[in-house]
Amino acid sequence: MPAEFSFASLPSRARRGGRILAWALVVLAAYAFRERLSLSSASRDRLRFVHSFTTASERAIIDDAVAEFQRAHPELPVDQIAFNSETYQNIGWRLQFQGDRQSDVFFTWLGYKTRQADQEGWSLDMKPYLSAEDLDQFLPSTLGPSSGALTFLPQSVDLSNLIWVNRDCFRTNGLIEPRTRQEWLAVSIELRRRGLLALVQGNREFWPMGNLGAELLGRSVGVESLQDLFMGRIPATPQRLEGLRLLVDWAREGCLDAPGILSPGGIGTLSDLDAKVLFLGGKAAQHPIGSWFTADIRDAKDHGELRFEPGVFSVPPNPGEAEARVAVITGYQVNRRTRHPDLAVDFLRRLLSRKYQERFAALGNLSARKDAVAFTTEPIPRQLLALLARPAAMIPPPDTGYSPERAAVFYEICAKLLLGKLDLDGAARIWTEQQPSLAQKEK
Repeated sequence: MPAEFSFASLPSRARRGGRILAWALVVLAAYAFRERLSLSSASRDRLRFVHSFTTASERAIIDDAVAEFQRAHPELPVDQIAFNSETYQNIGWRLQFQGDRQSDVFFTWLGYKTRQADQEGWSLDMKPYLSAEDLDQFLPSTLGPSSGALTFLPQSVDLSNLIWVNRDCFRTNGLIEPRTRQEWLAVSIELRRRGLLALVQGNREFWPMGNLGAELLGRSVGVESLQDLFMGRIPATPQRLEGLRLLVDWAREGCLDAPGILSPGGIGTLSDLDAKVLFLGGKAAQHPIGSWFTADIRDAKDHGELRFEPGVFSVPPNPGEAEARVAVITGYQVNRRTRHPDLAVDFLRRLLSRKYQERFAALGNLSARKDAVAFTTEPIPRQLLALLARPAAMIPPPDTGYSPERAAVFYEICAKLLLGKLDLDGAARIWTEQQPSLAQKEK
C-alpha cells in the first residue's frame, strides 16, 4: 500500500499548481452556481404574472391593466399564466418559487400561504417602492400583520360569515333581526317552535360551519388567543371553547332541522349548494354563508325566481366580545428574486387602482379599497362594504390561515358539535390529543 497522500509532501511547484487548480475549480463552481441561480430566478427581460382569473369578464380587466402597464413600460413584456383556482391553490402556488421559470408577481391568499412565503424568504418587502398615499388607499385590516415589512397587497375580501334572512318570514312571525348572540339563539328557537327551518346550511364538506365556528371562537377568546389555540401554544379547555356553545345549543334545540323539510342530522348530508337552493326556494328562514351569496341573490332576482325580500346581518356579538370577522382576503405578492422589483410593484399599483377595482366590484367583488363604497349603488353591497369598513380584526378561515391538517381537526370538531355527537368537553379533549401529531407533521 502506498503511504497516505499528503498535499504537503508534494514539491513546492506542484503545491502551487495544485492550489491554482483548486482555486480554478472553486471559481468555476461559483460561476455555475450563479448561473443556476440566474436560471431559477425570475426572468431578466419579462415580467411573469401568475393568477387564477379564468372567466372572460375577469380576464378582460386583467388584460386592460396589463396593456396600460405595457404602454408605460414597452421594454418589459408581461407574460400572464392563469391557473384554475383549485389547481393553483393546491399545487400551482408552490411552483412559483421552484424551477427555472419563477413568477415575478403572483396571486395569493392572506394567511398560511403568505406567512409561509414570508418565513421562507420568497416574498419581497414592497414598502420601499410604495408611498404613504399608495398604502392609504387600502383598509388597514386587509394589509396583513404589521411587522415592519409589507409583503402583501390586497385586492378583494370575502366575508365568510353573514346571516342571510327571509325578511317576509321574519315579518309574518313577528320577529326582528337579532342584535346579540342570545337574541339570535332565541329567534332561532322560536322559528323552530313554529315548525320552520330556522337555519339551513350544507356542511357535508365541513368548511361552511367550520368558518362560522372560527368566528364565534375568535370573538370569544380574541384573535391572538385563537391563533395560540390553533397552533397548540395554549391548551384547549371547555372554558376556552365556550364561544362554540351556540353550535351545541342549535343542535340541542333542533334549529337545523324541521319536519317535512330536513331531517335531524341533515346538515351533515347537504352540500352548500343544496342549502342555497333550499333558502332561495323559501324553505328556510336563515342561511349563514359568505358575501359571495350576493351574486346568487342578484341572479335569482334577475330571473324572477326570488319570491321574498332578502336581508343580511353580521354575526351578532356577545357582550364584551372583540370585534372580529372571518374573511378570505386575496391579493398579490412579489417574488423576492424578481429582477424588476420597482416595475413589479408599479404593475400592482395600476392593477389595484380604482380604475380596475371598480370593474371587479361590478362583478360582485368586495374591494379592499377604502373608497369601494362608491363603486355601487346596490343596497346590499353597500351594506357589506360599510360593514367591512368598520374597525375589526380579520380572521383568516382555518383552511387558509393554517395548515390543512390543523384546519381539518377544527372543522371536524365543529361538524360533530352541530350533529350533537360532541360536547365542549369532548371537543377540548380531541383538540388537545391531536396537537402532538399536528406539530410533528409540520417539522
